[in-house]
Amino acid sequence: MDPRPHSEGGAYEKSDALFGPTLRAGFVILGAMLLTALLVVPMYRFLVRREASAQRQPVTVLTTDALPAEPSFPKLVESEPRVLAEFRAQERALLTSFGWVEKDRGIVRIPIEEAMSLVAVRGTLPTFPTPAPAEGGAR
Repeated sequence: MDPRPHSEGGAYEKSDALFGPTLRAGFVILGAMLLTALLVVPMYRFLVRREASAQRQPVTVLTTDALPAEPSFPKLVESEPRVLAEFRAQERALLTSFGWVEKDRGIVRIPIEEAMSLVAVRGTLPTFPTPAPAEGGAR
């Protein structure tokens, strides 16, 4: 029996990998990656700008007082009468104080007692102009 069974024949490589072709293949792969990045990144940025310009502006709601961040989980009511009293106090504060409803349009809130006396003196409720219907809307 031959102690070197694989010394002759094609069962293994007879030489190491060639340095030049391996290096060229690496540069080709690196170049393909860079070319892909150079093409995809500007296209992605263009599509993001296009999508952002197609979106409508978000509706903003103006509040006079910034509320503290509430926890995202449901809050347990420890004392229902106390919570109800706080809610009623907030309602009472709105009904008995002056404040802006829409400052940019000049709409204000006045105390309910004063509003009732103004209606009693004038005899009529205030009227507001109705907005014109939008063109091309549903009929």
